[in-house]
Amino acid sequence: MMKRLLILFAAVLPLVAGCQKPQPVADAPSIVWESNPSFVEKEMTADLDAVVTLNAPAGMDALTLTLGLGNYALLANPYVKIAANKGSLTKAPVFDVIDDDSVAGLFSGLGLTAGSVLRGREQVKIDFLKLLETILEGQPVENDTSFYMEIRLVDSAGNGAVRMVRFHYTIGPVFTWKNNPDFAVVTLNDAAVNTRISISAPGCIEKLSIRLEEGCAPQLASYVKNRTTEQSMVIDLVEDARVAETFKGYFPSGAAVVNKTDVTLDFSFIYGIKYDLSASTNVFTVTAVDNFGKESSAQVKFKI
Repeated sequence: MMKRLLILFAAVLPLVAGCQKPQPVADAPSIVWESNPSFVEKEMTADLDAVVTLNAPAGMDALTLTLGLGNYALLANPYVKIAANKGSLTKAPVFDVIDDDSVAGLFSGLGLTAGSVLRGREQVKIDFLKLLETILEGQPVENDTSFYMEIRLVDSAGNGAVRMVRFHYTIGPVFTWKNNPDFAVVTLNDAAVNTRISISAPGCIEKLSIRLEEGCAPQLASYVKNRTTEQSMVIDLVEDARVAETFKGYFPSGAAVVNKTDVTLDFSFIYGIKYDLSASTNVFTVTAVDNFGKESSAQVKFKI
């Protein structure tokens, strides 16, 4: 009887073992983004924490980054020495972080560890936003552009880990002055010129203000101070109720500004007071901040 039970147990054991889930390797490599554990796409902003930690308890053996740069793929090629890893308009470039000394040189310049010293190392941290911004440096990027970096880590035991870091780019506020694209100084002569400044903010406006700079006509300084709270030289178009009332014929304010993507400012009020102004160059600095914290400024100048 005992022999029969042992035979039955021996027959069932493989079936039971086959139903068990494979156990994870205790020292398998891992890729962790502490501030974004689910690795969702993040907007490229100045305060974004994009430091990713790569762990390989058994020691790193290979580390590559496939760069999804879209139309900007060729910008990575100067940093790639291994010819097969260079990108094109149809192929994503690949950074071999351990074995490509050109890539290692880029990382070193950013204060990041790379190159052969990584082989056998158990951990390294990479700031992927800093890396991406360096590749794109000096290149105008189109609004609503997405980028990705696929991380592939292999340890000395042949175990691997793969993660995708994704970024999105929204352009900051842009200023346009029709018939005056360079925002040159405008002379207030008898013939009125276009005084309407357009602001486009795909990231939606959060703050919008106009500062009258020092060196302006004293009469203009008084005019502005008398129409702002606390006699300020700053025309706050979001929070200053006095500004909303006294400049309502020229500047939108409050709800007409916040979370808007397009706003127009009309500086024509200055024509109504130009005969009261002494000889001067009057500079208004317009500053817009969007909901991502991206800030842009432009100066509007009128000469008497």
